[in-house]
Amino acid sequence: TAGVALSLNAVFLSMAAYFFVIGRYGIRVGDRITVSGITGDVVDIGLIRLYLMEMVGSGPDLYPTGRLVEFSNSVLFQATPLFKQIPGTDYTWHEVVLPVVPGGNYKFVQEKLSAVVDSIYAEYRKNIERQHGNIERRIEAKLHTPIPEAKVQHVEGGVEVVVRYPIEGRRVSEINARILLAVSEMLSTETGLKALVSGPPKIRVVARLATR
Repeated sequence: TAGVALSLNAVFLSMAAYFFVIGRYGIRVGDRITVSGITGDVVDIGLIRLYLMEMVGSGPDLYPTGRLVEFSNSVLFQATPLFKQIPGTDYTWHEVVLPVVPGGNYKFVQEKLSAVVDSIYAEYRKNIERQHGNIERRIEAKLHTPIPEAKVQHVEGGVEVVVRYPIEGRRVSEINARILLAVSEMLSTETGLKALVSGPPKIRVVARLATR
């Protein structure tokens, strides 16, 4: 009796979760989501279960494994979060970092690094703004427009200049490579700037994509 009651409780919990799944900000067939550490495309949503086509790979370069992953809808009530990219959006955040020598003119480094990122971002800015507009229309709220932002932060051993920028998911490798190349060329041609930097430029991931 206890076993039957426990099984029915799981069923009722999954049925209750179904109405959250299909809600305004819920899941639709074709969405790519990440749940319990598994990323995949939703292929079916039932009253009790949902099914994903498993995707694997690095960064935005994902490909199907050919396996279907089955989840009880009650997974929505677990502590593990479910990630879903808003349909029509495909950007995330990365940052480029330059370490500055102790006592160096970090404001000058910040200006130069910002100029490099801004020049490359200008080429795809309209795409990011269009996607940002899709988000605002879907959630019916005004949000801060994504633009490159520079900051200086203290780390162990000194100071580093960081420029954070939005980046299109399908062009992550290309854009990051261009930024690294442009910063390296700037350091090799501007002697005064190179003397202020204590190491090579680095790219860091700020937010990872859960979808295409």
